[in-house]
Amino acid sequence: MKKIIFLDIDGTLCDIHGTVPQSAIMAVQTARKNGHKVYLCTGRSKGEIYEKIFDIGFDGLIGAAGAYVESDNEVLYHKSIDDNTIHSLVEYLQENKIVFVLETNHGVFMQNNDIKILEELFKAIKGESRNESEENMGILKSIGNVSQASEVNKVLFFCSSKSIQEIQDQFKENLLVMPSSIIDFGGISGEISDKNINKSTGIQIVLEHLGITREAVIAMGDGPNDVEMLEFANIGIAMGNALDQLKQHADEVTDSVSENGIYNSFKKHELI
Repeated sequence: MKKIIFLDIDGTLCDIHGTVPQSAIMAVQTARKNGHKVYLCTGRSKGEIYEKIFDIGFDGLIGAAGAYVESDNEVLYHKSIDDNTIHSLVEYLQENKIVFVLETNHGVFMQNNDIKILEELFKAIKGESRNESEENMGILKSIGNVSQASEVNKVLFFCSSKSIQEIQDQFKENLLVMPSSIIDFGGISGEISDKNINKSTGIQIVLEHLGITREAVIAMGDGPNDVEMLEFANIGIAMGNALDQLKQHADEVTDSVSENGIYNSFKKHELI
């Protein structure tokens, strides 16, 4: 049976600096040549994904943790957070002086004063080099005032004075608040999305479109927003560097990103 594989990006396909191991690139490209389908399945919105990742070659994208679904360049689904909810959320984050990023398919929106703070956070991650910091800031840059943002898929927040639970309690009717997938930021940071959408709902849209059953699904991830995806997949695989919380929901654990985790799993399951 040909398989369909869904790969998270940060901490799965690439490391914290955005580096994709050559072994992972070879695994993805070889699996596709062998007739399997490989999709990105990430918390990032399309406008935040490096071109070098798209250049690897994929059959489609599930972005914004399920809010955007694309297959063979055809948009199958897109649900942004409603404007009233975004307005209330932005007011709350501003009042509590929480750094935040509004994610859309065409880029991201930040308050000007927050750009420097986020840049310093990137530089602090494991002694990140200048080149790596510049590449990250090339994605997380202000492309306009937050009031100009439209069709917001998801919101990231950092340096929060409020706990994850406090923010969740404030917006529990419409939104889901969870810890950041990038644990190295430290402090209280997280992501906010539509409470009725997750990566597994995006996967189901792809399967229905292609006429593929759940038995063909292999999913790989490392963070909190990968739980539903790994539970839904026929084979859910956690990276060796994944959070222990996620490993408890996985069928198996592979090696870390730097130890060729994707390549080793693809080899084990005879995809390559």
